[in-house]
Amino acid sequence: MFAIIKKEIRTYFYSITGFLFAAVNLCVIGLYFLAANLLGMNPSLAPVMQSVIFILLIMVPILTMRIFSEEKRQKTDQLLLTAPIPVWKIVVGKYLAAMAVFCIPVLVSCLFPFLLLPFGQVAFAESYTAILGYFLYGGAAISVGLFLSAITESQIIAAVLSFIALFLTFLMSGIVGIINQGGGNIGNIFTIFDFASRLENLMTGIIDWKAILYYISVIALMLFFTYEAIQKRRYQVSRHTLSLSVYSNVTAVIAFAIAVFVNLILGELPSRYTELDVTREGLYTLTDESVRFLDSLTEDVDIYVVGTQEMLETYNFKEMTYTLNQYSERSPHVHVNYKDPTLDPTFIRQLTEDQVTVGSLIVAKGDRTRTISPYDIYQSEIDYQTYSEVRTGYDGEGQITSAISFVTNGDLPKIYCITGHREKQLADYQYFSQMLKKMNVETADLNLMSAGEIPEDASVIMVLGPQSDYSESDTKLLQNYLEKGGKAIIALNYTEEDTPNLDGLIAHYGIQRVNGIVMDMEQNHYYQTPLYLLPDVESSVLTNGILADRLPALLPEASGFLISDNSIPDSVDLEEALRTTDQSYAKMEINESTLSEMQEGDVQGPFILAAYVTEEVEGGQTKLALFSCDTLFEDSVNQAVAGGNVQMASDALNDMVEVKVTSAIPAKSYDLSYLVVPQGTAYFMGMLFVIVLPIFLLIAGIVIWARRRRK
Repeated sequence: MFAIIKKEIRTYFYSITGFLFAAVNLCVIGLYFLAANLLGMNPSLAPVMQSVIFILLIMVPILTMRIFSEEKRQKTDQLLLTAPIPVWKIVVGKYLAAMAVFCIPVLVSCLFPFLLLPFGQVAFAESYTAILGYFLYGGAAISVGLFLSAITESQIIAAVLSFIALFLTFLMSGIVGIINQGGGNIGNIFTIFDFASRLENLMTGIIDWKAILYYISVIALMLFFTYEAIQKRRYQVSRHTLSLSVYSNVTAVIAFAIAVFVNLILGELPSRYTELDVTREGLYTLTDESVRFLDSLTEDVDIYVVGTQEMLETYNFKEMTYTLNQYSERSPHVHVNYKDPTLDPTFIRQLTEDQVTVGSLIVAKGDRTRTISPYDIYQSEIDYQTYSEVRTGYDGEGQITSAISFVTNGDLPKIYCITGHREKQLADYQYFSQMLKKMNVETADLNLMSAGEIPEDASVIMVLGPQSDYSESDTKLLQNYLEKGGKAIIALNYTEEDTPNLDGLIAHYGIQRVNGIVMDMEQNHYYQTPLYLLPDVESSVLTNGILADRLPALLPEASGFLISDNSIPDSVDLEEALRTTDQSYAKMEINESTLSEMQEGDVQGPFILAAYVTEEVEGGQTKLALFSCDTLFEDSVNQAVAGGNVQMASDALNDMVEVKVTSAIPAKSYDLSYLVVPQGTAYFMGMLFVIVLPIFLLIAGIVIWARRRRK
């Protein structure tokens, strides 16, 4: 067999075919590498490998067209057919020789992620998964070309047949969709010939064992068919029998049936056993929280999808389909139903009065429903360079888990936001408000003066940055609420006037408020300016989430708290969550000319910037999440720390409110850290792979071919 491999490789490179194949593939791959990675700053090679698949439809027929047909035309195949060598070695040897030529552009592609390494963080796992998909697709395409070359004597006919066959497999998903448009699923039979769709997972960062087995089975089946075709011809050289033809056809059918059966068996396995998500954000994997929730689900829930799976693919909602499959596979109580609005236009009005579009989800249990818009699932922003909308995040899991929790829970927790003292309102914090909605928390404003009491249905009260002090009666209402086991999130900021009543409320827990603006002069503990604090994060209920995700906290223009162990009551358990360094101090008199240095009257740190208080009381357990800054929940500040600030509030609510699911699962970002490639370097590397290397291969091929011709 090694002699055959050596002979075939020599044939490829003594002619111009091998050099031409490698040069054209490298040129196309290099061009997309230049556009997507070097100039487009994308750290993943997946878009490149997905885009260059089309070149295999053209180049593989050129590579394989002569491998058997030319020998048949020149009658040199008689030497192989009568040689004392097994036919399978002939077939496998020729296939491996073609794969060796194909491996040249594949191996060069494997170098690209390392070439990008000096310019930023590279998505190695996603890149090499995409290269694997490209390699498997090319291997399957070469096996098809090998078989078609074995059944004809004309190179041209072999090339044309190979191109047609590969082109049909490339378009097969669209052909199936057209066949199924009239209703029914008869077109699904042809999905066994669909090469391209099985690449989707591999090209998006999912190691899909079903797709890998499919391509391996295609390769094995095509090699077996080629073997049968050669074996039949070999025996025909020496004798003419009808039984051999029958035997060949029967074994081919059996081999095809075995391949289909094995793929069907693996296809029935849940995706969690056959797929491995290697994307950085775990974009296609359910979090442990959703898995625990689904495992505990005991009630049936229906998810109605507005649109068919083909419609979702048309609108580029393929992640949604993948996520929905995971929910239905994980829990027998979740039923996903795809509804074509053109065939069944009335079903929407029977479920909801909300406006829906293709891609909307309606989660229902009985008469309790929640509608999820695709605009909630796919987060986007405007790219002001192109003035087009660009997707930045995927929130399918967070929205679906929240909706299932909503329809299966009757009693929802309720948060009252105190007003009347120039507080911030939840409407000022868009991300925070969205988080509360995903947590299925109802919110309402509460003016203590007009209400005269805190309602009994209050699960939590929230005080967000009051600019004036509370009256004695308002303070008394808060104090009575907390003494009876109430729960509260309080964010206090610097105020120009003193707030003795509010300060006295928290002093009960051994916390002294310092009404100044804290500055930390330790360089690693501030962002751009000492006013924007990056405190040390201690382990607590508030911070366990950001510690696990390795997220920082950012507090702009915060006041501070001082805590004395001697002042904390025995019934109080106080967890220090965020702390400044010894080089911090609080400016008590705010003057821009004195912000850069400590003055007389300023208070020396360190300070506590956030704390979590628990107190055992007669009515149960009081819980208080205390922050020294109200701007930490603003969208721009929260985004700067990847949602870490709001995560602390989410963890606090999750501890305070006892419902089945309260944590808001954050959206998963599409954004990888962009590469920073100098323009000169980008064009130099682009020239090398798009022009220099392909031209060098072509010149080498022409020179070798010309020398062989002269001999």
